[in-house]
Amino acid sequence: MIDSMKAMTTTSRTLFIIGAMASALCVTHLAGCDKKGNAVATTERADKGAGNAAPGNGKGGIVKLADANIEYFSRGEGEAIILLPGGTLTVGYMDGLADSLAKAGYRVVGINFRGSGRSTGPSEGVTLQTMADDVAGVVESLKLGPVHVAGNDFGNRVARMLVASHPELTRSVILLAAGGKIPPNPEAAHALEVIFNPASSEADILAVMKYLVADPEDAPRVWGVFKLALDPGVAGIESAAAKATPLNEWWAPPGKTKYLILQGAKDLIAPPENGVELQKELGDRATLVNVPGAAHLLPLEQPETTASHIISFIRQLDGKP
Repeated sequence: MIDSMKAMTTTSRTLFIIGAMASALCVTHLAGCDKKGNAVATTERADKGAGNAAPGNGKGGIVKLADANIEYFSRGEGEAIILLPGGTLTVGYMDGLADSLAKAGYRVVGINFRGSGRSTGPSEGVTLQTMADDVAGVVESLKLGPVHVAGNDFGNRVARMLVASHPELTRSVILLAAGGKIPPNPEAAHALEVIFNPASSEADILAVMKYLVADPEDAPRVWGVFKLALDPGVAGIESAAAKATPLNEWWAPPGKTKYLILQGAKDLIAPPENGVELQKELGDRATLVNVPGAAHLLPLEQPETTASHIISFIRQLDGKP
């Protein structure tokens, strides 16, 4: 899973595969070039399936870049918001958040990092910059213009790297669990090991989900969605990318871009002190919101509340009440 991949054991990275990938019908093919002149092609399809790769609604497609094929899911119309998932997860678990944002009048595009879902690409030499370039390629191919990029967990690192290297494509950065400096609570770190241990039973996992959610009674519902997005094949790539990228390259990029730091007040994986520290470094460029009654899996625990804060932030940027 998670921004705290350093808390995972080597065994945990072998993981177990859950769920089946939905079939899809290719309905159209588009071609173009990115800003570097690399040929790109986009395959679109309507996805209505379940499974660890495809959200339940929206149009899916593949953007073919120079050295990668990146899967995306798009729904809604309007100003574009990019959703980037947590480590070892496909973007499908953010489906509830995507629906709420799309209904509010935004085009929401969820992206699976190379190695997850149907996204493919070389793993050798991959860094967070590589991941950010993949995201930039999707934004350029779909002609989305400057976007609001929302990254959860591991995805927040890629979001920050995107604005550091492609500021012209980034309207704002929205961080959902902004970990990176303050380590996880030890018991929460152990919970991750249990969740990603192939030998763990459903009961074992449900017993430790309390460290990832604020309300233990909500754990079965959250786990039911979360487990469908597990994609163990990407763990090695994402872990290597994180290790190969120094903290100072992505933690608090310089510039003028505005940030929303949205975090669960009870997050034990990416403790809220991370957001406090980041806001201090970004200064008045950052808005910090601690969500009561939420923990690390904020987008799953409270998708509508998460969407409401994101919408309010974007409207303020646009000068709207």
